[in-house]
Amino acid sequence: MKNSRIRELALRFNYDSPDFFLSETKAICDEEDLSDEETGFLYALDFCYSKTFDEEPVFSVNDSEFDLLASGMYSLAYFFARSSEDKLAYLVSKLAVDLISWKCSIDKSISLKMLHMMTSFEMGFASETLALFRELVEQELSVPQTQKFEYYNDLGLVSTQLQTGDDPWVFYEKAKEVAKSPVRTAIVQLNIADFLYSKKRFEEAISVLKNTDDGSKVVAVSGYKLMLNLKIMLQMNDLITAGEIAEQLESMIRSNNEWMDIAVSYIFLGHFFVKAKSLEKARYYLNLLKSLPDEAVTNYIKGEALILEASIMHSRGDYFRALENSVIAFESLSVYSTTSPHLKDFVNNLLESITSVFNQLMMELRRKDNYTALHTLRVLKFCYSFGKELSLEKIDLFNLSIGAMLHDYGKVDIPFEILNKPSSLDEEEFSVIKKHPLLGDSYLEDLRFPKAVRDIVRHHHERIDGNGYPEGLKGDEIHELVQIVAIADVYDALTTDRPYRMAMTKKETLNYLKEKGDHIITRGLLQKFIAFANSNDIDVDYHELDTIWHSIISDLFKTFDTV
Repeated sequence: MKNSRIRELALRFNYDSPDFFLSETKAICDEEDLSDEETGFLYALDFCYSKTFDEEPVFSVNDSEFDLLASGMYSLAYFFARSSEDKLAYLVSKLAVDLISWKCSIDKSISLKMLHMMTSFEMGFASETLALFRELVEQELSVPQTQKFEYYNDLGLVSTQLQTGDDPWVFYEKAKEVAKSPVRTAIVQLNIADFLYSKKRFEEAISVLKNTDDGSKVVAVSGYKLMLNLKIMLQMNDLITAGEIAEQLESMIRSNNEWMDIAVSYIFLGHFFVKAKSLEKARYYLNLLKSLPDEAVTNYIKGEALILEASIMHSRGDYFRALENSVIAFESLSVYSTTSPHLKDFVNNLLESITSVFNQLMMELRRKDNYTALHTLRVLKFCYSFGKELSLEKIDLFNLSIGAMLHDYGKVDIPFEILNKPSSLDEEEFSVIKKHPLLGDSYLEDLRFPKAVRDIVRHHHERIDGNGYPEGLKGDEIHELVQIVAIADVYDALTTDRPYRMAMTKKETLNYLKEKGDHIITRGLLQKFIAFANSNDIDVDYHELDTIWHSIISDLFKTFDTV
């Protein structure tokens, strides 16, 4: 949009008062000699503003002007996308498809649906994207020749990333056939290289990139090519070449700071500097991502920023905070069926680090007390299964699993003779036992565990009636995750042999919980736990630690190919 006055009005879409917006729209119409393109754009801006903010429109568009409005809607959505206002681009394309596409000519209708498919894709709305994809595939014969390149290229992009069941290569080859310009051909080649990258076919991807002519020096093409090269070199651990590419990419960013894919370049520059052990530079690019305006932050960018932050944490040894970040990130990224190798590798590397830490902690528990070690594994397995039954959010399931695994870790500092005394503890001995939640919390704080995990370790002996320890919390002061570990802890303790008493049967234990359990946790949660325990048996041995944790990670990141 060349008209600066209209362009500035569009950029203030979310910020101006209705009175100003409407008066400025009228003024532009009255004072400017507008072309058809500018008129359509202004019509679209007025239409979207009135629908979004429930205001009376300035213009009354008649049936003969719907194609002009449709062209304006397309231009407006594309303008917002180029201005990194992805949420506004999605809003405009959705209004266009929902309210006017059925009134337009077939070519305008297809253009709007294609645009909305891509804005939905950028926002991470998988079901909406797939519905439009299927609809557009069926309309192939109706697509005008002038739109075929965008049509095939866009279908290729979507089929690469989402579970469409189609071969992206077919769409990309058709796109190349109708490209008719070096720039368009280069764009398809780059998309093919990215597809090969996602399949870990790195040598093939490099070959495609070498044969991609970016001599036009279009920033979008040159930047995309550099970014792909950087991604591939990082996967091939060629940090020397990656460093050379990173330097070129940084130079391009400095001279073209409005490049529309600049946020994605920040991501991979950040990952390069993590691998190069330059964490301050990596954090610089992370901060650039975090400073992007909300309108420019899609689900993909949000997820990738969290993964970059997790990668920095991992490099500093903050494994569990990194894993917590990753669980949140993959909620944003789970829409993609074909994910970047750097994400898969990161999850697997993080898993190895986490498992190593867990194995070390478990060995310390086993050296101290075999019973406590196996008890923690059973409680972990029970809590995780019960948490899934409750349909907990992934981040809560993550915190629950870690907290259950480590809830008794503080017992490593409790004397063996007290832990395994074959008779009841006296008051002094019990006061020693009661220190283990605080000791465990202190250890985890030193290891930089998330607060939610530490709360489970610290409070799993608190009781809903206020008679627990160490702080005497009661009622809603005790988080649901803590309550789950608390009841699983009691259940396992009652159903296993101890030096001072024999195990109770499952039936006896459940009857006890029916009578006394609402002193431990809330009645509603207790009833769900009893029903779950009645139909599930949990048994483990030491060798299952890796298997259990791999199963948990695979569930948490089920989109990804974990080890």
